[in-house]
Amino acid sequence: MFETIDALKAQLDALRPLPKNSVQSLHEAMMLEWTYHSNAIEGNTLTLKETKVVLEGITVGGKSIREHF
Repeated sequence: MFETIDALKAQLDALRPLPKNSVQSLHEAMMLEWTYHSNAIEGNTLTLKETKVVLEGITVGGKSIREHF
């Protein structure tokens, strides 16, 4: 398993420095995933797509204000 991780890290390191738009895209994807999973642990029922919509500032019909916050 560690060999696979080391190989993948070497591939990533070979691509450095990453373009700014790629870094921004990765950051946005990670923030979405972290927010979704963190909220799910707390009992939030928003789907991943609904979480993305909420993070963009749009409310989701049929969901409570508590879930939006």
